[in-house]
Amino acid sequence: MRSRHPLRPRRRTGVGLALALTAALAASGASAAATAPAAGAVLPVSGTLDVPTHAAVLEAARRAADYYAPTWPLATGARNGWSWATYADGATRLFTTAGDQRYLEQAVAWGTRSGWAVPCSSTLNPDCIKAGQVYMDLTALDPRPSLAAMDAQMARDLTGLPLSQYYWVDALYMGLPDWAHWAERTGSTAYLDKMDALFAHVRDDGWTTTFPCTAQQRGLYDATERLWYRDCRFVGTRDSSGGKVFWGRGNGWVIAAMAQVLETLPPGDPRGATYRDVLVGMADRLRTLQGADGMWRPSLLNPGAFPQPETSATGLIAYAIGYGVRTGVLDPATYLPVLVRAWQGLTTTALKPSGFVSGCQFVGFEPAAPYTGAAPRTAPTTTSAGTLHTDSPPFCVGAFLLAASEMARLTGAASTGRSVSATAQQAGNEAARAVDGDMTTRWSAAGFPQSLTVDLGVAQRVSNVQLVPYEDRAYRYRVETSVDGVAWAPAVDRTTAPVAGTALDTLAAPANARYVRLTVTGVVGTSTTWVSIRELSVHDSWDPRPNLAYLRPATATSSVASTSRPAKAVDNLTTTSWGSLRRPTAAAPQELTVDLGRTESVDTVRLTSRPGAGPRDVALLTSTDASTWVVTATATLPAVQGPHTWVLPDVDARWVRLRVTSAYGTAGVRVEELDVFGR
Repeated sequence: MRSRHPLRPRRRTGVGLALALTAALAASGASAAATAPAAGAVLPVSGTLDVPTHAAVLEAARRAADYYAPTWPLATGARNGWSWATYADGATRLFTTAGDQRYLEQAVAWGTRSGWAVPCSSTLNPDCIKAGQVYMDLTALDPRPSLAAMDAQMARDLTGLPLSQYYWVDALYMGLPDWAHWAERTGSTAYLDKMDALFAHVRDDGWTTTFPCTAQQRGLYDATERLWYRDCRFVGTRDSSGGKVFWGRGNGWVIAAMAQVLETLPPGDPRGATYRDVLVGMADRLRTLQGADGMWRPSLLNPGAFPQPETSATGLIAYAIGYGVRTGVLDPATYLPVLVRAWQGLTTTALKPSGFVSGCQFVGFEPAAPYTGAAPRTAPTTTSAGTLHTDSPPFCVGAFLLAASEMARLTGAASTGRSVSATAQQAGNEAARAVDGDMTTRWSAAGFPQSLTVDLGVAQRVSNVQLVPYEDRAYRYRVETSVDGVAWAPAVDRTTAPVAGTALDTLAAPANARYVRLTVTGVVGTSTTWVSIRELSVHDSWDPRPNLAYLRPATATSSVASTSRPAKAVDNLTTTSWGSLRRPTAAAPQELTVDLGRTESVDTVRLTSRPGAGPRDVALLTSTDASTWVVTATATLPAVQGPHTWVLPDVDARWVRLRVTSAYGTAGVRVEELDVFGR
């Protein structure tokens, strides 16, 4: 089998939305048609998205993790059970996206404290082997974890575990990904055969004597609803409203399991079609059940039964949808709005300023009210977790971190996989490893100062820069940007104020840059004379791809002055703007048109407004001949800078036109940037 660990990215490839919007399904032959993404959005697309920045996603994730992590040593009971394993799953993925060494150290300490054991018994399996999946993930990141206990357990289960042991849907998340992992680890397809059989048993049977079910209560998957019953007790039963009972978190476990199986299977494996079909079908149904606040409720079909938003279900569903969007399994134009709304709900409703994650339903098996306090009933101390682990269980925070990991990967870096040069490099730790998207590799060079220069390929807007040092070292460094590689402008200066660990700096004003240069001048807190950088990543507000409208010919119905001509809206700078001479109205709209130079397949358009004078009611039009125009999107924009983003079904366009029929302020409309992205 082809080895591909899900937490180790492939070398020299782009990441984030660029992958999501251009990815082909990793299927071959007949399976490709069977697993095509669900029907996408239709034109015109209504409304724009408030997509978070990479920095905002990581800030929220760190806030939650840093509040919770100090309390795991205070936990009572098994720390390597399914609940803490789900937390460790999310925290491990946070390391792979944020790069902070402390998250890796915490995960390794968690496994070490448990002796890398799996607490299995005939009643706990497969809950007990979720920890083994995290151990496996950690072995790709660090040499300290041991898989000896898990190897023995999986070998026993391969022949000794009856299919009837998987009789509740949670089992799919707890156990199913391990079978794909151990097929990869051992090279034996017998593990995949067992995985398929266990999945089919839950889907088509799931009957057990553990619960008082009738012989007819079989099959936990409802093909009509494309949702799953938690266990056989709920098959054919109705709640007080007369509806079927589908538990929010239970369905979250299932769709998250589909994502984790798919990310572990080798690309093109025909077995993936079954799991992709389930993910696609569930996502299509779940998007219709999402609340206006972006969250899902404990009872999916009867949200009024427990109207409070539930965090663990939302986190798991968002994680799976994020995976689907990023890999091309799900249509971005349809599902990115679902994901963005879910993330906004998680960070505005669930996540509190302290880092406490609220809205969690406690351990259970059916819909019930979540805890909605802004803090735990009893606050944790240095010697006690208080009621934190009850009010905000580890698995719930883990679900939040899983969602964060996918959001962070979608808001990816323009620098990943780009051409790079350095003043020096160590064999085995070459300069390219600083931009490979892999937190387990590094660029190293002996002596100070040392410089690393990344070529982004074309000039792009740069909003923030992240530096991940090896072993969280506090390096002194500066970052500069350049359009031509000759004239350099300062962007970040930490030569006098170094910080230990990952530093993510937002530029005072976005820069237009093709080249980004890092110069490391020294280090504090250690005697090393080596420069060692895990990752240098360069980000814009959202989309890491080149702007197709950059410096392309632009025209407008009017301009207020030569300093506000249309070209100022396509220069990658938000410090300049196009300003119309006339105030836009429905009868006399003001229009800004950009010629891309050739017909492109456009999938994203981003508009940055000038606060106080930006557009309000707008339409986006496209054309291939500058004669026939199609209304592609509409929106009523808020009175903020944005950026305001439309994610579109693929549209062939050479000309893109912004039509403004009303604006904020009392004069003409002002647009700082009109960006166009495609493949």
